[in-house]
Amino acid sequence: MLNHLPRLQNPGSFVVVSVSPPTDYAGLGELHSHIPNNLFVHWGKLAPKEKAKNGAALMHSKVFYARSGQECWLWTGSHNLTGNATQGGNCEAAVLLHGDADAQPFQDAFAHLVACRDQATLYDPDAPPPGDVERANVLVIHAEADDVNGLTFPLRVHLCLNSADFDSLLAPPADVRLFIYPSHSLQSGWVNANPLIALSGYLTGQNLTGRNPTARRAGTDAAWAAANLNIIESGGVLRVTRPGPPGPDVTTQAVLFIDGRASGRECFFSQKPKAIEVPVLGKEYWTEVDPDMARFFSREHVQGNHLLHIPIIGRDQQISVKGDEVREVDMQKLQQEIGSPERLVQLEFDDEDYSSNAKRHPFILRAKYRLR
Repeated sequence: MLNHLPRLQNPGSFVVVSVSPPTDYAGLGELHSHIPNNLFVHWGKLAPKEKAKNGAALMHSKVFYARSGQECWLWTGSHNLTGNATQGGNCEAAVLLHGDADAQPFQDAFAHLVACRDQATLYDPDAPPPGDVERANVLVIHAEADDVNGLTFPLRVHLCLNSADFDSLLAPPADVRLFIYPSHSLQSGWVNANPLIALSGYLTGQNLTGRNPTARRAGTDAAWAAANLNIIESGGVLRVTRPGPPGPDVTTQAVLFIDGRASGRECFFSQKPKAIEVPVLGKEYWTEVDPDMARFFSREHVQGNHLLHIPIIGRDQQISVKGDEVREVDMQKLQQEIGSPERLVQLEFDDEDYSSNAKRHPFILRAKYRLR
């Protein structure tokens, strides 16, 4: 089609493309760069959907219409614009007409193309994820404390866990961000709480005690006297406490070196925020269906002798992030980075809970991406 750009750029010219496979939506970007106001995409329908793997209804026309004054050319058939289709390799047919633009076949074809365009929307290039998200390796810890006054740096902190299920999260090296919250504020999760202070540092070591199933008899407790603070599991949350020997159930100790305050404005993610498409649905309507054909459609789309139609009239582009990894302030920052109120932040939640089998801790995150 790039060979016909001068004609496609003319006022009144347009291209309508179905976004159903095998169309590569992002691949339309090159064509869009040449005809930004003349490239339309047809989204098909959410319903009706066939029981077989044929999927939902879509725009399936292959029609090419060209006119110069009253002289008109029409090409329609079962073909796609592949080499085998256009050069006769495939066993398929195309009808080629040449005549006056007022002749009925040309008028009908043009009316059909206009109808396709009216059901379509202008091509909108794929929106990239936030551009300032960078790769990172950060151990993020959320813990409560009775008091944060009087902290002096550097600090050596032992994080003590009662389960070996999270040993992989605590493997050095890594940067560290330690968020400290008021006592009793983490019972509903850290995303709903406001930290008193954010600290930065490094994960410098990991120690497996004799109660760790991996270490067994080779394990030993880290020297607690070297620590300025401990972080322990208590009442279902992490708590910052005075230094002391690890409790009787501790299996793993992470050795943290905290050298100062952090900005507290960084956002951390275990997975990279991604751009996703959410269909915008049009008004539903019903049409009659042949009784002998109704059985081929999904039951929820058939009512008596009527067939449900749910057109897709466009899409919303959203940024998808894991819902258990962002606070309200993080969402606001993402929205600022996106720079468009139309592109919302969608939160994805896992069905799994924070069980030992999930290998995830509700107050510890090994972040792979960061938005400063």
